[in-house]
Parts: sequence; structure tokens; C-alpha cells
Amino acid sequence: MRRYVVLSLILVLVYSIFAGVPDALESFKNNSPAYLKLTLDRQQAEDDYQKALLEAKNKRQELSAQLSKLKSDNSHRESLKSFVNDFIDTYFALLEAQSALETAQLNLQIAQIDYNEKKDLYEKGVGTLQDLKNASATLIEASKDFDAAKLSFEQAKRDFETLIGGNVKVEEPTKLNLNFSLPTVDQLMDKSITLAMARLNVQIAQMDLDGLVNPSQYTKNYYERNLKKAQADVQSYLQSLRKSYENQLQTIQNTVKSIQAQMEKIEVAKLQLETVQKNFAAGVASERDVLNAKLSHLNARKAFLTQLKSLLKNVCAVYIDTEQDFSKVLSTILGE
Repeated sequence: MRRYVVLSLILVLVYSIFAGVPDALESFKNNSPAYLKLTLDRQQAEDDYQKALLEAKNKRQELSAQLSKLKSDNSHRESLKSFVNDFIDTYFALLEAQSALETAQLNLQIAQIDYNEKKDLYEKGVGTLQDLKNASATLIEASKDFDAAKLSFEQAKRDFETLIGGNVKVEEPTKLNLNFSLPTVDQLMDKSITLAMARLNVQIAQMDLDGLVNPSQYTKNYYERNLKKAQADVQSYLQSLRKSYENQLQTIQNTVKSIQAQMEKIEVAKLQLETVQKNFAAGVASERDVLNAKLSHLNARKAFLTQLKSLLKNVCAVYIDTEQDFSKVLSTILGE
């Protein structure tokens, strides 16, 4: 029976990723094709708008140009949110890959211990071949998972260095500033492009109706209905958008509380690990107990990172929707 040996893994991650968010973001912008595209699209939309205004022969055409511009602005916002999400994902990918590798290493060590125990029992005649085979299978699977996690870590490190830079270092955050400001629902409503487009459609529909000259009753009814539908859209958006924004802000507040609770759980897991390590040194706990305690601590940290990513994405989204500098709130939360 082949015996797998767990090699000691040293992860050289003494960087400080959370000490240079603006620099990391600027580097990501410079290396991101998506950011280049959204920038070029923004410039083209502005040129198209100015051209349309110059060519407009009446107020109706000016309003149409404004509507096209708003549609482009809305597309830009969504593209910017997508870019920010990609940045945050890349920003955290190396830490997540590191955690996955640490988890795989711990599981491999536990599987090795279990295999050694089952092998020893079998050789002494008090263990079954079935138990030994099961332990061997688990060890092989754990070795496979470790190799996969190691490759994923190397790939994440390469992607990070390519997109953000090798001079930006990585360290799991231990302190956060969760006392940050959020836009109000009214501010989000005021900056809503969807609502602005709906109101502009009312102006256009009203202008179309007012501009009719000796229309048939059918034509008049048609444009009156268009106006009423446009007005109904505004009322609908006033209700649905407010509810949506309220839910967005509540989600952020809930995530903050979840993070605060998770940070307490991390401390609990850390204290439990320290206790088990002391017991191990005193000879009243096993190596397996220590490894399982490390896994619990690691899983608590992994859950924290997942929640933090969600918070950053949601906060950046409402900042973008109110045309505020999302990089500043990133720096604030991450303790810059």
C-alpha cells in the first residue's frame, strides 16, 4: 500500500493588500480591457449626444437626444458596476485561493493521520482491510484536492499580479471600519436614470400629443394613451424603485451585522484553537484535534471573506448609482 506523505506547505503571503486600494484599483483599470471598453463607450456616447444636439431641429429631437444619452449613461453605470465586481473578485481571489489551499492541506494531513492509524491497526490484526481501503481512498482524494488547490492558488497569484500588480501585497483583513456613510433612498431616487428616462418619456409623449395638427380621433386617442402609459410608468417606478432601494440599503445594513457577528465567531474559533493547542502540548488532545480546530478557525475566516466581498459590492453599487467615488468607501471600509 502506497503511503502518502504530507509535505509542509509554506504560503508566502505577507503582503498588505488592504493598504493600497486606490493604487490597486488604478492598476486594475490600466490592465482591464473591460474598463478600457466602458471608457471608450462613454466617450463615444458623449460625442454622439453632442452631435445629436447640434443636428436637432426642434425641442422634440433634443429630448430624443437626451433620452439616448440617458440610455447610454445607464449602460455605463451597469458596466462600471460589473467592472467593480470583477475588481473585488480579483482583489479577494488570492486570499480565497490561499484559504482553499490551507483547507486542502489540513484535510490531507487529517487523511494521512487516519490512514496511518488504520494501517497500524490492520497490521496488528485489530483493524479490517475495508477500513484501511476506505482510509486509503480518502487519502488519495485528499491528495488530489490538495494538488488542485495548489494549482488554483498559483493561477490566482498569476492573475492577481497580471491585473493588479506584483508590488501589491496580500494580507487577510483583521480590522474593518464599518462606520461608513450610505446614500439615502431619496438620494438614490434623485439619481435614478430609470426614473429620469420615464419622466423624459412623459415630456416626449406630451409634446407629441400637443404637436398634433387636426388629428383624427383615432390618432388623438393613440397619443393620449401613450401619454397616460408614460405617466403610469413614472408612478410605477416611483413605487418599485423606492422599495428596491430600501431593500438594497437594508441588505447592506444586514451584511454589516453579519460581518460583526462573524468576527466574533472568528475570535471564538481562535480561542478554541488556542485551547486545543495547549491541551495538545499537555498531552490531553490529539494532533487530529488540533487540525480540526484549525479547520474550524479557517472556515470562520472564509465565511467572513465571503460576507465582506458581498458588502463591498453592494456598497459600491449604491455609490455608483448616486455618482459618488466608490474607491473612497472601499478605502474607508478596509481601513486605509
